[in-house]
Amino acid sequence: SAFRPKGTYDEIPMSRRAGTVFSPGSVFDYEYDFGSTTALQIKVGKAFSISASNDIVLLSRNEPLQVLCRVCAAKSATQICSVHLWEDTGLFCDGCAEKHAKTCEDFADYAQMPVVNSPRMGVCGYEGGIIDTERDGVFAVKT
Repeated sequence: SAFRPKGTYDEIPMSRRAGTVFSPGSVFDYEYDFGSTTALQIKVGKAFSISASNDIVLLSRNEPLQVLCRVCAAKSATQICSVHLWEDTGLFCDGCAEKHAKTCEDFADYAQMPVVNSPRMGVCGYEGGIIDTERDGVFAVKT
């Protein structure tokens, strides 16, 4: 994993305290690598003064991705086929995932994963953590 100020190749040592590195308006490139790299760009929005009982506190989180099923385009995508995801056809609602399982042997074997609120969704077998699955869930289509 590496943080770099946007447009540079200078890594920020992980030993530096966040308060000395991040300030409102700062933009950083971040590469998370746990077998396969996910490249992110992070922009610092605001600074907050808080008192917390824990050393690390989650202050903010993105809303669940607004992703629809690539087959029916009517329901929220809840499942991924990692074999077909990169062809832009691998996001399914529950009903379309059942149909896909009948035509894709890999889906039931290893390729079926949940849609989660993370840039690591579908990468290297990532299935999300408690925040991704229990708190965030998936985007709800309003009917």
